[in-house]
Amino acid sequence: MSPEDTPVGAEMVRRVAALARLRVPEQDLAALTGQLARIVSYIDQLKEIAQEPAHPTQADATPLREDAAVPGHGEEALAANGTPLLLGYGAVPRVVAAVKP
Repeated sequence: MSPEDTPVGAEMVRRVAALARLRVPEQDLAALTGQLARIVSYIDQLKEIAQEPAHPTQADATPLREDAAVPGHGEEALAANGTPLLLGYGAVPRVVAAVKP
């Protein structure tokens, strides 16, 4: 489908612009209509691509593994860096000044 065969017109560009809350000057409508027609034409070309995998065996290529929790040793890592713990969490110095009203 060529851009000339698409149902894209100035009114459709106005509707899309309104949905996007954009103001489109009248002198830009012709250029935007052509651009939107090319986009729609490209999307129509994508519809022609086969949706089946090229090799049926590739569909199951990702092996599944058990989702099991493992210890992260976070407190040990914080202690090794000398970070003090406060209520079980790493305490860091304030880096933003307090805002005074």
